[in-house]
Amino acid sequence: MKGWLAYLRWRAMRVLGRSGLVALLLLLPSALISAWLPRLESHTRELQAAVETSSALLLARPNIRRVSNGERAAGFAAGFPTPSQSAEDIDAIFTMARRHRLNLLKGEYQLKAEPRSPFVTYTATFPVSADYATLKLFTIDVLTTLPHVALDELRMTRNAAGDTMLDATVRFTMIYRST
Repeated sequence: MKGWLAYLRWRAMRVLGRSGLVALLLLLPSALISAWLPRLESHTRELQAAVETSSALLLARPNIRRVSNGERAAGFAAGFPTPSQSAEDIDAIFTMARRHRLNLLKGEYQLKAEPRSPFVTYTATFPVSADYATLKLFTIDVLTTLPHVALDELRMTRNAAGDTMLDATVRFTMIYRST
């Protein structure tokens, strides 16, 4: 068998040369791909027909209908509270701060409504002095208690390398649906 393959290779090199043999080796995969392509296209058409049939059956059911993107966005926005809840949320943040023995002595508040947006944001920024563990527990408490609140910024600085107390700025953004 080895002798026959060696003879075949020698004969191909003699007749075709190196470049001819390389060209033949490159043409072989392309011939296989072109032979396989019609079968692949046929399989793709079968899958498309099955998907169209399944979606037609689903849409034929009386309780299933297509939902437009606008309806999806309105449904998503309906899951958020209204801006009238902002005072309760700020009160909840202050309650959690007291629970963690943090003093929120001052805060900066900003209400922002983008045109044509279904949302209104209310940003509250607080300067805080505490150790790292207390800051971490406070922010976790706020984020888990109020699911419509995002932590925008937590900037911490330390006066000296050995200090355990941090001067921090915590910024929360409360997201509400526009009314």
